[in-house]
Amino acid sequence: MHRRPAGLALGALERYVRAQFGKYFAAVRLAPLPEADIGWDGSVPTLCIANHTNWWDGFLAFLVGRELGLTSYVLMDAAQLERYPAFKRVGALPLSRESSRRAYRDLLAAGACLGPGAALWIFPQGSRRPAAEPATALERGCAELALVHRAPLRVCAVAFRYAYLSEQLPEAFSWIGRPWLLEPGRYADRRALMPLLERDLVAAVDALDTALRTERLAGFRTVVAGRMSVNKRMDRVRHAVGLLRGRFEPRNG
Repeated sequence: MHRRPAGLALGALERYVRAQFGKYFAAVRLAPLPEADIGWDGSVPTLCIANHTNWWDGFLAFLVGRELGLTSYVLMDAAQLERYPAFKRVGALPLSRESSRRAYRDLLAAGACLGPGAALWIFPQGSRRPAAEPATALERGCAELALVHRAPLRVCAVAFRYAYLSEQLPEAFSWIGRPWLLEPGRYADRRALMPLLERDLVAAVDALDTALRTERLAGFRTVVAGRMSVNKRMDRVRHAVGLLRGRFEPRNG
């Protein structure tokens, strides 16, 4: 049985993660939670499936979970977790890739964490993939997790992207797909469920890519305000001493 993440450790990790994003990014942005018939009932646990293209993905998953008021657990390669065991204290769970038997054992153990107010994150692409590669041909562990849970489970696809737009530094984006409620016994096996999970993840990634391609970002809210571009830092000083008039805009147009 895995231990619940320690409160003090979670607080320390959140401060660290926010500081790191604030240092290396112009902003972290989150698409608002879409309206859904099932609502966002905290008593129902959540299985989050996300694409994996970047070193930052695990930290961004943690931050999104904190923004949603959820206790996040993240499946992490068991060999990597042994190298960085401190992550076990903040919700990282091992997933062995040495054999299918060990992987199944780890999935069952991780599924036990799906209680009220909890979110279990899994990256079903299996390993980091190029951003241009479609989020398809997913590993079936995400469906296995959903099917062995013997109570209602919220399923939600989440897309992550990192992009340079108008600022000196990149921005991190997350897009929360439409969540839906999986009732026990609704699907007979992984083969029946996997196409739906893949569809959701592809749709979330496509929606985020479209928003970034067209730079239609009005629906996003800023989770972390990072470093301003150098020209904006100069403008702020010039405004302060009266060399520039009018309203100071912290972002480039």
